[in-house]
Amino acid sequence: MRFNRFFVMVATSVILLMLAVTILSTPALAAPTIILSPTSGTVGTQVEISGANFESYAGDQIHIYFATTEVDGSPITVPGNGQFIHTFLVPDTAMPGTALVTIRDQDGNQLAKTEFVVPQPHVTLDKGGGVIGTTVTINGTGFRANQMVTFVYSPHPELALGSAEASPVGECTFVFGIPESTGKEHKVTASDESGNIAEATLSVIPAIALDPEAGAIGDKVKATGTGFGYKCRFSIDFDGNQVKTDSTDDKGSFDVSFDAPDMALQTYNVTISDTAGNIAVAAFTINAGEASFVFPQWGIYALMGLGGLGLFLLGIWIGRKYAYSY
Repeated sequence: MRFNRFFVMVATSVILLMLAVTILSTPALAAPTIILSPTSGTVGTQVEISGANFESYAGDQIHIYFATTEVDGSPITVPGNGQFIHTFLVPDTAMPGTALVTIRDQDGNQLAKTEFVVPQPHVTLDKGGGVIGTTVTINGTGFRANQMVTFVYSPHPELALGSAEASPVGECTFVFGIPESTGKEHKVTASDESGNIAEATLSVIPAIALDPEAGAIGDKVKATGTGFGYKCRFSIDFDGNQVKTDSTDDKGSFDVSFDAPDMALQTYNVTISDTAGNIAVAAFTINAGEASFVFPQWGIYALMGLGGLGLFLLGIWIGRKYAYSY
């Protein structure tokens, strides 16, 4: 009896030892994983999802969800090796932000997950502004994949700049020259047919050109300006002396002429400013002609001083005269 009990204990120990060895020698199954390529994009972006370690679900159907929407072609059957590759398009229901892509079994249990980023529509300019004609590059993200993106410049006037096709992940690039338009801030707006829209601000800097840039006293000088105010009054000052006034057109441009003034032979600043606060400066050199005599400023001060002294002396003389009169 005692021997049988001992035998049972030994046998049980051996069985437990064998079970422990078996458990320890059996590799643990790795958790199912999924990888996306690419990991970000907009509606319509083609995404490849790769799954691994799904051996325990071989032959089962699994469902692929983008957020709460089951993607095209789902469910799929897991092959015997537990690995799969499936391609789908980001669904129309996708919203900007971070979305979860999940794998679920037939009962709705989540088996694996990863994140996918849907960018907001956004545009940036490679420069904040410039004079008319400056080349600007606009870069956009967050537009419908493979859809045309239209670019519009506004206001004064509103102008369609052109269009470019978004990439398979919703990115686009467009290059344009700043069109003839009024000064200060303008908007560049990008939009696609799906209603995605974004805008950036561009500042137009006023500029002037003189033709010629040097000449004789009395010569005609042509002044051309762009980037000034809308139908705005402006003045041309030659070294602080006003030589012309006029108004811009509806695009903030003008083309006027003035006579080179009667001044000493040297280089002067020509300043053009409008009532909207726009201002630009160019240089002009008077290199010929005989300037008329201009009474120097110090001479004016001297005469004023002498006049004041004369009045002072006259006052003393009259005062003394009346002081001694009875």
